[in-house]
Amino acid sequence: MGNQEEAPGRDTEIREHLANERTLLSWVRTGVGLISIGLVVERAGALATTAGVKVGSTNASELFGLALAVLGVLTLVIGTVQFLRTRRRISAGVFVPSAAAYLVIVAGSLALAGAFIVYVLFT
Repeated sequence: MGNQEEAPGRDTEIREHLANERTLLSWVRTGVGLISIGLVVERAGALATTAGVKVGSTNASELFGLALAVLGVLTLVIGTVQFLRTRRRISAGVFVPSAAAYLVIVAGSLALAGAFIVYVLFT
């Protein structure tokens, strides 16, 4: 019972599954961070309105906050799908690199950053 031998490639497969889980945790950390920042941005606009401080548009704060939260949720969904897909591929012994999931999040982040810069410069 205590001294069972593993198949030769089993250690490699275990390491790949553990790396896949660490990658999922990174996706989760990023998604939760984006959602948290989105909530802070949205609440900052409401707080500024309550305090009577005029800083741009409250609607813009709500819009950017919501967009960040949506991007965070999208990050969680894409990360989970990527994790499950990679898990199946590891078990099947097939490696197919895919950058599409990463590009969606990067493109969304760049679009939000660009919109924010345009908003700051022209308001």
